[in-house]
Order: sequence, then C-alpha cells, then structure tokens
Amino acid sequence: MTVRRVRGVLLAVILALSLANILIGGYKRPDDADAAGGSSAGRETPGGVGLTRGIAPAPPLENIVVAEPLETPAPVATPEAIVIAGPLEVPAPVIPFEETAVTPPKDITTELPDPAPAAVAAVNLVDAAIPRAGITDDAEYQRADNLARQGSASEAADIYASLLARFPDNGELALAFARASVAAGDPEAALPVYDKLVRENPNNTELRLEAARAHYAAGSEEEAMRLGHQVLEEYERNRFQVRGAVSAGVLYDSNVNNGPVSNNIRLGNWDIELDGGESKSSGAAYVGANVDMSYRLSAISRWWAVGDVNVYFRGNFNSELKEINISHWQWARAAAGLRYLDGIHMFDIRLKGEIFDYEFKSNVTSFGAEARYIRAVSPNLHLIADGGLETRNLSKSDDRDGTYYRAGAYARFLPGEPGREWMIGAGYTGASVKNGSYSYNGWHALARYSMKLPNELAVSPLISFTRELYDGPATALETENRRDSRIRAGLELSYPISESWTIDGSYYYTNSKSTSNLHTFDQHVVSLGATWTF
Repeated sequence: MTVRRVRGVLLAVILALSLANILIGGYKRPDDADAAGGSSAGRETPGGVGLTRGIAPAPPLENIVVAEPLETPAPVATPEAIVIAGPLEVPAPVIPFEETAVTPPKDITTELPDPAPAAVAAVNLVDAAIPRAGITDDAEYQRADNLARQGSASEAADIYASLLARFPDNGELALAFARASVAAGDPEAALPVYDKLVRENPNNTELRLEAARAHYAAGSEEEAMRLGHQVLEEYERNRFQVRGAVSAGVLYDSNVNNGPVSNNIRLGNWDIELDGGESKSSGAAYVGANVDMSYRLSAISRWWAVGDVNVYFRGNFNSELKEINISHWQWARAAAGLRYLDGIHMFDIRLKGEIFDYEFKSNVTSFGAEARYIRAVSPNLHLIADGGLETRNLSKSDDRDGTYYRAGAYARFLPGEPGREWMIGAGYTGASVKNGSYSYNGWHALARYSMKLPNELAVSPLISFTRELYDGPATALETENRRDSRIRAGLELSYPISESWTIDGSYYYTNSKSTSNLHTFDQHVVSLGATWTF
C-alpha cells in the first residue's frame, strides 16, 4: 500500500470519527441551528444542553417534569408553577430531568425538552458572530434557500454567487453559498469561502470541521488533515466542561398552600371547619442555582459522563404561613449518569437524589433513576421519550412512602422559522405507596408554542391538562375515591440584556377540580426575575 493511500485511509478515519460527533445534514441555513437549538442553547455544553461552542450539539434535557399528584412543587424551572400541598398533607416533590439554566420548580406544563436537531447545520452563528444582516429578506435569497431545501443545490449556488457579489461581507450568505457548492458536487468553489470564514471565526470548531470536510471532498488532503487535527485538539481540550446559572426574583402567589376558598367546607356528609386551611396569598422572593457537568470519555467518543447539581430557595412574605410551616422552603438535587449522542440519537440515563424541605421541619426525599431518548426524525421533527422510577420517603408520615413512576412521549415541531417551535405530548404517572388510598394512576397532555419576536423577546404560551385517579378517598370523612382534574395555562417571557443575562417573567393560572373539596382551588402566580448564565 502506498504512503499516499495510507495517509488517505488515516485521514478518512479521523474525519469519519470527528464528523460522527457533529450534526449530520450537510447543507442548511445557519438560522436553522438557532431555530432548533434555541437562543440560549448555543452557550451550553454537550454534556449539558444545546449546540456547543466547539463540540457536538447535545439535546437539552430541560424541564420534563411530571405533574405532581400531591399538589407539590415540581422542580425545576420557575417559581410560577409552584404548588404547595394543603394543610392536611405533606407534599412529595416530582423531580425533573433538569439541565437548563437555573430557575425554581415548575411542572411539565411549563417547559419541555429543547433538543438540538440532529440533521441541521453544525455552525452556530450566534457564537461564531458571522455577520448576516440585511440579506434574509431578499426575494432572491429566499428563492435560493427554497431551492437548496428541495435538493436543487446547483441552482441555489448560482443565485447565492450572484448575491455574494452584491453583499461580499455577509457571512450567512457566504456560508450558504459554500454549503450549496459542496452539495452540488463543486467543493473547490467553496474552499476560498470556507477558508475566509475560518479565519474570521477562529473559535468556531464546527465551522473548522465543516471546512475540513470540504477540503477532503476537493482532494486537498493535507489541508483537510491539518484542520481535522485542530478539531481533534479542540475536542481534547474540551472533554470536561461545566456550565451553570444563577437566578433570583420576586413573585406573587394567590394560593400558596393550594387551599380551598373558605375554612368551612363539606367533606363527604360532614361540614367541617379547617384551622387556617383556606387559601393564603403571599409575595415571595426566590433564588436558585444549577451546575451542569460533562466529561467526554475520549476525544472522539460518543459517550459522555454527565451530572447536574441544583438548589432552590423560596421565602414567602405572609407571616400567617409560619403557622402552617410553609413560610419558606428549599429544594436540592444531584444526579449523575451516562449519555450517548450521535447525529440522530440521544440517550441519557441518570441516578438522582432529591430533597424538598419545609422550614427544616418536614421534608420529602427521593431516590431513583431517570432516562430519556430523543430521535431527530428530520430537521423539523424530534420525538422524545422520557421516564423515571423512584422511591419517596416523607418525614412526617410513612403513608405515602413508596414507588413513584412516570413515562411520556412528546413531539417537537420546528416550522423552519428561527425561534419558533411547537411541543405537544402526553404521559402516564402513577404510584404504589404504603397506604393504598394514596396510590394512584394518572395521565397528562400538553401543548406549548415558542416564538422569538424581532426585538429578541422570547414568548411561550402553554396549556396542559392532568387527570389523577386515586385508589381511595382523600380523607377519612369521605367515601368516594379521590378524582382530580387540573388545567394549567401560562405565558413565559424572556428578554436577553447581554450574552449572559436575561430578564424573565411569567404568569400561570391553575384550576383544580376534585371529588374532594379539600383539593378544589384556583391559583394565580406572577413572577419577575433575572438569570445569569456561565
């Protein structure tokens, strides 16, 4: 075998192994990466979430949280969806599969996974800072973009070349031309463009790897080898990564304890008076922090060791809440596991432990396993399966100690417009606990739409429905088995004021109806805060 053939084989192996860790899909508009990964995802790590700054995109595992049958906070994400148990029961938290910017507890209705698509462009133009102003509204550009999407790469490249003569400094246009040229079988035409973009964006590893692919396709083996080695060195330097966030803010909660409207209620055939159990409103302050960690098992491995640590504290201003031991609460979580990631699939499994504590007087602990699988069926469709199994122990009573489980399936649709997406899905939840009356089965369904306005304001309306069927009545005074139905609707807003800071606001409304008047209530929560990511 000649030296040239040996070098060629080695080069092919290096590039193949390297390319296995980036998004597959070749030619795509740069904006598609934003549309699929989200604005903040570009700063995350492959062991964390989102498109990375120099490695492979990792689908964010943010915030799949199953609806809680015991009306408790479902960590983690924003203070808006915090739900606290009534005075006659101790809450049992539902813990999310969390890896996003810190925010306080929320329910599955408020957020869902944000997986980066596996078949879109690998270049993150937000991190790369490639100039792209002005051209995307041009009718010819749109025509070329449509041709490229339909597979007519040669025609698209001709139009891009014409536009590039008019807009020589537009990085988005240059990248579109280079990709179309490679897709049309003319990688030589793309090489000068890739080389210029690499010089202008030296920290963009995905762009460098894409340029290496073009050089290899054009027969420039030495340059492809040089760029490929640079990518591998960057991968090696970034095998261990840490990302995190800190959030703080204020909120108003119209029903902190999820209590009924009045102390005087009917339970079964009995009219009773609750001792301070009616709904109580309060302002509150919250602070939270999280750290996501990842370690690639080798420079080109598809396996990652991953972990996360989260903490959250909320203090309520209403002094009456001290009487029922919910003037403040805190929550913490730690998890570790493994993740497999390639261009189409992501599988993540973790062991986790959590504790939710009221005033350091009562708490719920949870230990278990959780798993998630994501498949990018196409750049515009991602399918997500999520599940968990855990044991919970309550400090005040062992009636609800037992096994809790959940499973869900969700679909994420990306219509092609940057910053816009649909999320829909449904799931099953259940528990088998010591006191059979508290065992239950249930299901939930949800829909969420996210969009980014021209001024960079991100807006996300959402709605969900939860149904829970218990194996016994809610209290000893009732004879009918407990049946709960909850509707939750909300709106989340996020506005970036810098690369690391965002202002966050939200509103949530919850309507809970139950066969027991003890669990029939309304709740409004409004919050405003700031998040710093690092």
